[in-house]
Amino acid sequence: MAAHCHTGVDDMHHPTILIVDDDAETQALLRDALLKEQYGVDTAPDGKTALDLVDRLAPDLVISDINMPGLDGLGLLDELRSRGHDMPVILMTAYGSLKTAVDGIRAGAFDYLSKPFIMDDVRLVIHRALEHTQLSRQNQQLKEQLRDRYRFDNLVGSSPAVVSVYKSIARVAQTDSTVLLDGESGTGKELIARAIHANSARSTGPFVTVDGGALTETLLESELFGHERGAFTGAVGSKKGLLEKAHLGTCFLDEVADLSPALQGKLLRVIQEKQFRRVGSTTTTTVDVRIIAASKKDLGALVQAGTFREDLYYRLNVVTIRIPPLRERMEDVPLLAQHFVQIYGSSKPKPVTGMSPEAIAVLTRYWWPGNVRELEHAIERAIALTPHPIIYPEDLPHAVHTATVQTAAQAQGWVTLEELEREHIVRVLKHHQDLGRSAAILGIHRKTLLRKLRQYGLANSQRTRYLAPDNLSAPVQSEPSPTISNPQELGSSRA
Repeated sequence: MAAHCHTGVDDMHHPTILIVDDDAETQALLRDALLKEQYGVDTAPDGKTALDLVDRLAPDLVISDINMPGLDGLGLLDELRSRGHDMPVILMTAYGSLKTAVDGIRAGAFDYLSKPFIMDDVRLVIHRALEHTQLSRQNQQLKEQLRDRYRFDNLVGSSPAVVSVYKSIARVAQTDSTVLLDGESGTGKELIARAIHANSARSTGPFVTVDGGALTETLLESELFGHERGAFTGAVGSKKGLLEKAHLGTCFLDEVADLSPALQGKLLRVIQEKQFRRVGSTTTTTVDVRIIAASKKDLGALVQAGTFREDLYYRLNVVTIRIPPLRERMEDVPLLAQHFVQIYGSSKPKPVTGMSPEAIAVLTRYWWPGNVRELEHAIERAIALTPHPIIYPEDLPHAVHTATVQTAAQAQGWVTLEELEREHIVRVLKHHQDLGRSAAILGIHRKTLLRKLRQYGLANSQRTRYLAPDNLSAPVQSEPSPTISNPQELGSSRA
């Protein structure tokens, strides 16, 4: 019959340990010592009973004798691992057999103890095993949090442009191909790179970021490839580069267009041969790393200009993902704004929980030349300054809440349909210098033309001097005839 006891100690605060041994005296010795240490304790006389207890109670640690009838300690260890139990296992042997103990360690045991015990040694090994478990769980939780943070469905946006990006990420994450991210500053290139990494087979490996435009060529080479002692003034010791630190993971190389020709050549070798040399070294270092590169510049144009290596461009350009600027997915602005409110809104004693409809309308009128990063900073600033639980237009930066659709379009070199019509009317009037003839050329009635002239600020009545756009603020004066005065002064419609 199974012989086990449970202390009743609160498992929420005290780790539980399962002692597995067919020797009742050893069981009692360990149980009494561990109870004094405030551990929860269960015992089992053999491997089979231990397996049933582990399935039911999930102890934090198993201490098992190696030599037992039936399922021995090594068999128990193997069965625990095959069932998916990952708690540490400490093996005990009465014979002090080093070979048996080493076999146990190779099979996945945390450590071993030789009988008879020295209780201080037992306490130390148990402490190390439980500490190892705690650190492993914390590390796993951190990885899960990072993976959750960069899950595809946590990337904010539902516009067709950004959904297309998500589909590309999902496809390329399942491969080990080099990826080139093409997008303006502030569009979230690093976020996309992290999402690819977190959803790839390399997700448990490191993710290392290198900014190609932040350092001088000499410093960047040292940061990227590492250096040996004495390689240059100040190199007092050897140092691993970021590529080595990214081994078995992903290296995100931002602003790759800013790399010098020499560094471009060395990067090409890393991609082709997975090898490089530290600065000042004659030894080749091999790494297994995935490269995700990003650029806000047109690498194809730089290749044509001769400032970027063509062979490196084609190596980087295996899969290219274009990240659209925010102005091309304005329907995502409200979603992004609320996302940033949720991130920063709870930072105040009186939390900010949302935005007024007027503030949302203001955000969608602005053109966001700084893209998502500018929007994030605008929301963070508004939350810091507003005395209200929601954000109003006046809480937003001046450039944002005073923007109009027209100025937003002009900021990007685009014009509205009204502007195009106005410019065309002025061009026809300049050429024909006659109101009736111009109306006929435009295919509209003379009265319609007069109405449009008033609409566009070129006249204020039917009997008006028609003004050049550069002089729209000048006083208008009536004249007896509706003919155009000074038609040569009608210039471009762009004010």
